[in-house]
Amino acid sequence: MTLTNHAKLRMNQRIITLQDIYNCVKCGTPTEAKNNLTCYTLNNIYVILDPTTNNVVTVCFTKSYIKQLEKYAKQQNIGFYAAVRQLRRESIVS
Repeated sequence: MTLTNHAKLRMNQRIITLQDIYNCVKCGTPTEAKNNLTCYTLNNIYVILDPTTNNVVTVCFTKSYIKQLEKYAKQQNIGFYAAVRQLRRESIVS
């Protein structure tokens, strides 16, 4: 697998690790996405992969997890990406 620059930026922004991506593609549920891409979903993360080139196009969170993050951010009175950093770092450490 090769990461596009866009995927690398999103990984950094969302505190998603290479191991998260590998696990998602290896063990996640694949579904068809637009433009003949494949979406793999596992544990609140999804990975968009181009199966012809094996390029990871982008990585993101599921909609339900985004809602949890937004709720947490509002409760803590912090920005969305500050909430992402706090919760993702906690989940990586534990």
